[in-house]
Amino acid sequence: MAFMKSALLVCITAVAVLYLPILWTKPLPVLISGTTAPGFEPVLQLYRENFANGVEYPIGGSAFSVYYKGSKVVDIWGGYADSEALRPWMENTMAVVFSTTKGVAATCMALLVDRGQLDYDRTVASYWPEFAQEGKENITVRMLLSHEAGLPYTSKVITQEILGDQEALSQVLAESPPVWEPGTAHGYHTLTFGLYASQLLRRADPKHRTLGKFFKEEIAEPFGIDFFIGTPFESFYRVGRLTGDISGVVATLLKGMGDPLNREIVYAMIMGTNKDLATSFERFSLNAMENYRRAEVLALENPSAGGVGTARGIAKLFGILANGGQTIGGQRLLSEDVISKFIGESKAPSLDRTVGIQTAVNLGYTITKSDGVEQFGHPGSGGMQGRADPQRKLSFGYVSSYHSPFGLGNDQRFLTLQKATYECVQQIEGQ
Repeated sequence: MAFMKSALLVCITAVAVLYLPILWTKPLPVLISGTTAPGFEPVLQLYRENFANGVEYPIGGSAFSVYYKGSKVVDIWGGYADSEALRPWMENTMAVVFSTTKGVAATCMALLVDRGQLDYDRTVASYWPEFAQEGKENITVRMLLSHEAGLPYTSKVITQEILGDQEALSQVLAESPPVWEPGTAHGYHTLTFGLYASQLLRRADPKHRTLGKFFKEEIAEPFGIDFFIGTPFESFYRVGRLTGDISGVVATLLKGMGDPLNREIVYAMIMGTNKDLATSFERFSLNAMENYRRAEVLALENPSAGGVGTARGIAKLFGILANGGQTIGGQRLLSEDVISKFIGESKAPSLDRTVGIQTAVNLGYTITKSDGVEQFGHPGSGGMQGRADPQRKLSFGYVSSYHSPFGLGNDQRFLTLQKATYECVQQIEGQ
């Protein structure tokens, strides 16, 4: 009996310690900052409402930015970079953007194409002879960047040590065989896309730089893009502390079962039609979300999912692309001819054998449709986004420290703001 009383006392004490403080914890004040150009004020108002009505998560922070016809028209941020430390989201706060990094990497590859140093229709092996192993000799650059190469995972596990050693990484990638016959299907190269792209870029670039260094020297610094692929230790203090659904891919998907896309993926996993997805994560040792809280992990170049930046930086980059490849000051990043290929040469949506849903991907970008027009860009795990609408010369960047269950472009935090932005543009253009 004495034992039972002691056990009951321990349980009551544990409950009190864990849950009673919540009853006396006051909600954190909502902090919203930033600016909008005339005509875009409804976007800021909706952003405030999203924090008030629970669309935005109260223990996280976020930022949203829009460029229109080359000019920044929305630049807003709110919430907390670290709610536990009461550190508010600031103008220069960055976030881990996961697969939105792929869209940045694709832009680096396009820049090489524009310079005549890379050809989408030549074989990867013509630049990187070692790549021809295991039946990969006929894989073209286009196939690789469009997720058609059959290389969603490697034959060996990519460890932190391998990721930090370019020669060791190059060998593992070159030795890995295709999972399916290249060119016959597309399947999301979740954690290998950027690794292969970087090794290819090293061979095609006359200076033999890694993709992260190439991006820094050729795009980020010349165009003022606040984004890193390989975050310097001295900039780590600016990164919002990752929180939210970071317990694992399956658990995250299950938490988002209210969304049709998440249900499709879970169903595909149950039916075994996207078995490559699980193996993709098994073969990459840093896939656990907790790793992306570590400075030494973010310092590594991971062009598939390790990019860090501001919403402003992402929107600015895609804004240049949406504006015909140049800034309003006339500084050119890409030619209109190359940019026209991103949507113009894309295929209709078809079954992605890795993810298990219908997707359209081309040359490293995902192709989507909003407000009746096509966009190119890339979503990121947890709700991150970077998108360009070349028809309206419009671009979007959304980042958050809160990792939501929605990583396929289906996060309402972004979608509501995007919808409000299009409504503002329609009003401005008199449509």
